[in-house]
Amino acid sequence: MYRIGIVGPKPSIERTMRALQGHNLGASYELYAYEHARETGDIIRRNRENVHGWVFTGPIPYLSAQAELSEKEHAIYCPPTGASLYKAMLQAVYTLDSPVKDISIDMTDNESWGLMDSLEELNFSQEQLRKYVFSIDYDVEEMIEFHVQHWQEGITKAAITCLYAVYQGLLERGVPVFKIDSTKQETVQAVRMLIEQIRSSAFKDSQIGVLMIEIDRLHEAGELSTERYQLQYMELKIKGVLLRHCELIDGSLHQDGTGRYLMYGSRGVMARNMDSLHSTMHQLELDTDLPSFAGIGFGETAFDAERHARKAIQYAKDDEAGRIIIYETDGTIVEAAGEDHELSYETYSSDIELLEQLNKAGVSIRTFQKIKAYIRRMGKEEFTAGELASGLSMTIRHVQRIMGSLTAFALAEIAGNELNTRRGRPSNRYRLLR
Repeated sequence: MYRIGIVGPKPSIERTMRALQGHNLGASYELYAYEHARETGDIIRRNRENVHGWVFTGPIPYLSAQAELSEKEHAIYCPPTGASLYKAMLQAVYTLDSPVKDISIDMTDNESWGLMDSLEELNFSQEQLRKYVFSIDYDVEEMIEFHVQHWQEGITKAAITCLYAVYQGLLERGVPVFKIDSTKQETVQAVRMLIEQIRSSAFKDSQIGVLMIEIDRLHEAGELSTERYQLQYMELKIKGVLLRHCELIDGSLHQDGTGRYLMYGSRGVMARNMDSLHSTMHQLELDTDLPSFAGIGFGETAFDAERHARKAIQYAKDDEAGRIIIYETDGTIVEAAGEDHELSYETYSSDIELLEQLNKAGVSIRTFQKIKAYIRRMGKEEFTAGELASGLSMTIRHVQRIMGSLTAFALAEIAGNELNTRRGRPSNRYRLLR
């Protein structure tokens, strides 16, 4: 049974638990109530070892948690939707016994667009609506005063809020106020999604992983040595280095010919020990004075994982790839795995037209997808051949040839020119069209 931590104000936690009552989701719940959202980070630090995942009762505790949560931690919250807003509006109509057209409303900046769309569907005009958009560093008193001022001046008839503290404060000031809460169905569905994420991650961690390490030209180095047993001594030293990493990942080590070694283990443990693998690779190169490469393959069977590892090692030996490559079960390639410039991209496409154009251009789908992935990581649409060459460890001439071909077959275009600081022609700025 999975343990789920629920974080938020006490009333919101109680509402969440009422929604979950009677639903057997295969989970137990640890409740962590706070007085202010700033306590969220401390709650996570003190209790992350006790739970498999987190449910936050609203956007504020969820946003507050982002700085503390790691990429591997599972967390979710149920964002306010049109249904949540309409529920608050219906409560207002029922309570006030009259149509509610002039209102003040507060919402987080990352959700304002969704709620505004819902209000537009209700034909609310800007004159009828007073909106307060806030972020994680919100001021409760300022928000309360915003609603109170408009109500006292007769501009609004009621207030709608996303925060329990604001709701409580407005009640005390006598302002008709209604809170946006997720429906029971939305809450249950959010928790169910979190449990599926945890279950999927656990299954993924248990997949088989195969690590293949190859020391380039080791056999040739042994043949060139004047000492009779030099190669055997070298292999013993290599195995000593590899065994230390193998012990760390609780795997098994096998030799697959001269200079090639296989380690079998679980995906989760291999992924968590990438730093050790980098140190191992560095030590091998120091001890042998030869380049070494690593390919990691994952799969549901040992056969699939080993097949993927062999594909990965071929990519790793490519001059344009990093020395550690991961080949995922879905065919995704991860280059320079575990490094700051790690790059992930797919090696396939179902777009027949794109494949035909790439074939005419003489550019592989892998190269095209790799360029797209790097551009996404740069965060800009336009780039020069020099920028691409530096980021992908290619020569500028090679990149210029690729971009020239892509441009000729309408897969890219020249978006402009960039003057060089040195003498010479300006550099073209390119933009991909697919």
